[in-house]
Amino acid sequence: MHTYVEIRASALKSNLIHFRRATSTGVMAVLKSNAYGHDLELCTRAVRGQADWIGVNSIEEAIRVRKVDDSTPVLVMGANDKADYKEIASYASKPVLVLSTIDAIRELEDHLPGHPFHLKVDTGMSRLGHHGVSLQKIFSYLSAHPELNWCGLMTHFANVEDVTDQTYAQEQLNRFDEASAFAVSAAGNRKLAFHTAASGAALLLPESRRDLVRVGISLYGMWPSRETRISASALTAQGTLDSSFKLEPALQWKTRIVHINAITAGTAVGYGCTYRPVQDSNIAVLPVGYFEGYDRRLSNKAHVLISGKRAPVIGRVCMNMIMVDITHIADAKVGSVATLIGTDEKESVTADDLADWMGTINYEVTTKIEPGIPRILVD
Repeated sequence: MHTYVEIRASALKSNLIHFRRATSTGVMAVLKSNAYGHDLELCTRAVRGQADWIGVNSIEEAIRVRKVDDSTPVLVMGANDKADYKEIASYASKPVLVLSTIDAIRELEDHLPGHPFHLKVDTGMSRLGHHGVSLQKIFSYLSAHPELNWCGLMTHFANVEDVTDQTYAQEQLNRFDEASAFAVSAAGNRKLAFHTAASGAALLLPESRRDLVRVGISLYGMWPSRETRISASALTAQGTLDSSFKLEPALQWKTRIVHINAITAGTAVGYGCTYRPVQDSNIAVLPVGYFEGYDRRLSNKAHVLISGKRAPVIGRVCMNMIMVDITHIADAKVGSVATLIGTDEKESVTADDLADWMGTINYEVTTKIEPGIPRILVD
């Protein structure tokens, strides 16, 4: 096994504990999109008994969770096809669906009478959910059908992570409060769970925490953005956020050197001949490329860690291989471990580093790691 991903269960558990302490509310572990690239089944096992809810995107993901954990409540937050409803009909602990329209509510009731669902409202994301007159029609419908197993109301913030000024988020929260008042009236005797906050809002907006917080990117030890981290540091300085709060990265991505080339100065390296060393060099080949999720935008920008030293990526990232300069790493040999994301001795390369080199966000870095690469629990 040349290439593998190590997942620290202790880091996942620690991050959940820190969120629970910081927010004093229920905590949902968001495991959608293959647990942000960390492996859905493995992370389900790791957080079992630690999270109040598990959040996924699809019914297919909910079924995968149920095969590992048959009791923790699961919320399916994405759009799903009615053809998939039959797949969850037999589960005793039924995955709760998120719906946004009267048609979707009717469709669910037709196929799975009495199945639980949360209603998503649009407060400014302009994605799933309705607002204004359309939302009022949904509340009227729900009020007229008390037999429906409506058990929650949710929204999603559009602009918490990108800014340090949370004015827009406050506007969304005000809209959610208005919708919540109508929801309570429409619900009658039904008890609703209210939730709005993902990782960033859970930390920065105490008033957004409600009945639970949905911890996604930060479950895996990553900050939603640089702005979120700056804002959290300011809150810590003010005493609003506990100074003990911290996030521990859960993932390390590693591979091994499969070939070493000794080349002379000026020799072209890789497609397009985009790199030529100015001195005689030793070049190591690593068996990862853009198919495996090591993005082509990292060409001639990134570095990996070998024997605690930084080895720059040279030439273009290929489909299944990259080349790195190991001239300065005397003990590097075929079989030596190369860390793509993680820590080696005192050096580290983070998902944020790769995101900066790629011009994107850390979410994309880990979710793009090819699912077929083995994930291994290391503690």
